[in-house]
Amino acid sequence: MTTFNKILCPYDFSEYAELALEYSIKLADKTTRITLVNIIHLPAELDLPSFVHTNKTIEELTSKNNQLLEAKMDSLKSLYPNSNFDYLIYAHNEPAEALLELQNENRYDLIVMGSHGRKGVKRILMGSVSEQVMRNSDCPVLILKK
Repeated sequence: MTTFNKILCPYDFSEYAELALEYSIKLADKTTRITLVNIIHLPAELDLPSFVHTNKTIEELTSKNNQLLEAKMDSLKSLYPNSNFDYLIYAHNEPAEALLELQNENRYDLIVMGSHGRKGVKRILMGSVSEQVMRNSDCPVLILKK
């Protein structure tokens, strides 16, 4: 069986992210590092008056998510003391692009992510982050649906 040294797991605190985390843990061995990444989605365009407000919001979200992820790390480390976990928070206006950048920079062996399963107009308007990552990643991508 293939062993993975580094697994990237997008984590947005949803049930889909929890499912991806569960699978990441199942695929890991004691040498695997699982990195949870929380992407703060920036607006595509910023005008000057909203930029200050957006920066404040990003700082608030980063602080809040950092606290939540620290608590998640504590929980994971107590449940799985022989496993290696870390996290990062990444602000970007395109979540799929952010994941691909992280994969390229850090050479993850596998990306495990949940899919919200949007269909129809929502999928056309919002796109599918998991689909974009799957199509453009340099490593295998495991997409999980509930």
